[in-house]
Amino acid sequence: MKTYDYLKQESEDVIDFIQENYTIQEQRRLLNSKDNDAIESLYERLFNEDCVTGNGSGSYTFNILQAEQNLVGNWTLLQAAIEELSPEFDMLKEGPEACDVLIRLYLLSEAIEEAVTKLRKN
Repeated sequence: MKTYDYLKQESEDVIDFIQENYTIQEQRRLLNSKDNDAIESLYERLFNEDCVTGNGSGSYTFNILQAEQNLVGNWTLLQAAIEELSPEFDMLKEGPEACDVLIRLYLLSEAIEEAVTKLRKN
């Protein structure tokens, strides 16, 4: 079984979101912005976006088994997410979908940075 690449998938989701929800002018403004306001605004918008983090509903996959499969090989990443975002988080009590969402929230800034860098190159 191949380990799920959270950062790669989330970066692709960010790109898809930008291309589907921003006009060409808004995309140019985001990609050419020298200040962080545009990026911060995107972060705030994506924080609860189910198609990127799953935080709005509490699930990105809407499938417990898929969330479990995503977690295989990503325990260190989950541990880092718990330590930084929610030290009291009980992964057994919360379940795999909540763990999956927590990792996505943890990686959101990095995923946005990677997506914007990739879009700037295109």
